[in-house]
Amino acid sequence: MQDFSVTITPRFYETDAMGHINNATLAAWFEVARVRYIEALAGDGAAVGRDWILATITVDFLDETFYGSDVELRIVDASIGNTSLTVFCEMWQDNRLTVKGKAVVVHIDYDAKQPRRVPDAMRRRLSP
Repeated sequence: MQDFSVTITPRFYETDAMGHINNATLAAWFEVARVRYIEALAGDGAAVGRDWILATITVDFLDETFYGSDVELRIVDASIGNTSLTVFCEMWQDNRLTVKGKAVVVHIDYDAKQPRRVPDAMRRRLSP
């Protein structure tokens, strides 16, 4: 898998009463990284971000994340099923791993309201 990361500059309104980045914001940031990663894998637009629905998300809070310093979201692993993609992401701030996350997204045919096979082009880009 190729290195993939997204840098986010925290905004003040994303903090909570304790000065931490709000937990809902962290989940949204993981979504930003995940969608950009999927779009990069799709390449020619075969399966853009809107062609996926979230099935499962897990977020592990390891350390505090604060306003005032950029945050790097790194996709550290991904695996493809028949109709799904599992994406593992880490969040780093000031050389500290602050949050880890895992999401399972399903490739969907919105008209038929059915899962559909992950495109072969994406499979090729993700395979070693």
